[in-house]
This record gives sequence, C-alpha cells and structure tokens, in this order.
Amino acid sequence: MTPENPFLQALLAEPEDDTLRLAMADWLDENDQPARAEFIRTQIELTRGASDRERRCALELRQRDLLMAHADEWVAPLAEVLECPRGQWGGWVFRRGFVEYFHLPATVINKHGAKLSRLTPVRELFLRPCTAGSIVVLCRARPWVRSVTHLYLDVRGLSDDAAEAMMACPHWTALKFLRYTMSTMSDPVKKRFCQRFPFAVIGS
Repeated sequence: MTPENPFLQALLAEPEDDTLRLAMADWLDENDQPARAEFIRTQIELTRGASDRERRCALELRQRDLLMAHADEWVAPLAEVLECPRGQWGGWVFRRGFVEYFHLPATVINKHGAKLSRLTPVRELFLRPCTAGSIVVLCRARPWVRSVTHLYLDVRGLSDDAAEAMMACPHWTALKFLRYTMSTMSDPVKKRFCQRFPFAVIGS
C-alpha cells in the first residue's frame, strides 16, 4: 500500500475512524491481501470488546498467528524508512491493524518521523534516548506530530528551552498523555507548562 492510496490518506487524516479501517480491509481483500484484511478486522473486534471469553481467546490466537506469519512483511516499509536491517527491529506495536506505537531514539524520529507518518498513523512515541535538545528539534516545524496522542520522553532533564519549545509548538492538537522522567524547569516555566499540558506526569 503506497502513500498515494486514497484509503490510507483518509485514514491518516482521521485515524480514530474504524469505518475507514474496515473499508481499507475490504480494499485489501479485493487486492489479494486477505491476511492483512483479516488482521485489521481481528484487532478492531478485540479493541471493541469480544462478546465472550471464548471468542476473545480465539481472536487473540488468530492475531498472534497472523503476526507471526506476516509481521516482517507488513513492517518492511517502515523498517526501510528507519534504515533498519530486516529482522533487527522490534520497537513497534500494531493497533487496530496498523503500527501506531514506536519506541525509538529521539534522533531517529526527528530524522524519519515525517516519512513514517505518510505510511501509518503515528499515535504513540516512546523516545529513548532523548535529550532536551532533541525535544526542541522535534517541536520545530513538525506538523506530522499532530497525530500523536501519547508521548513518553525518557529525558534526563526537561529543560526550560525544551518546555518552551513544546508549549510554542502548535501541532500537539491530539496529545492527551505526556510523561517525562526528569525536569530541570524553573518554577515559572513549569507552572505554564502544567497549564499547557495538564495531563503531563513525571514517571520512570
């Protein structure tokens, strides 16, 4: 599936819409990719909540089997963007049929985030290692981060400069969870930061 695919473009614009994902599953069925279509439907049903325990167990087993058989193939375009050798990357999680979670160094997401966002809905980022400087870079002219809902910053110190860059970035429109490991923010900056991101927490 190329970035020019209209179903993919629609999904990237509205990543919360399961109707679009199911429409894409239909398209995949019609274009000789039944396993990927089944995987999307399986994960959506699991997310919505299976009707009974037996059904849920069957779905979970089918999800596992499909991933074991096809994950390398489905992740290959993303691994190529990340310049990662085949079979040597595992910092990803599928959600509702697409890779939405990435565990990567901040420098890597700064370099490749825009390309990734044209291939899959980038919803959750766990950035490790991460520096205050890389956060500043992430926040500068990065409109693709507007799809990110969860951001985990394994940073030794969220500095005033990094905090100011995050507050000034207009693209965190979907962000609803933010966790960072340490802070060196001054009290005035920290106060404004907590007002701008009331959901932010400090944790390991």
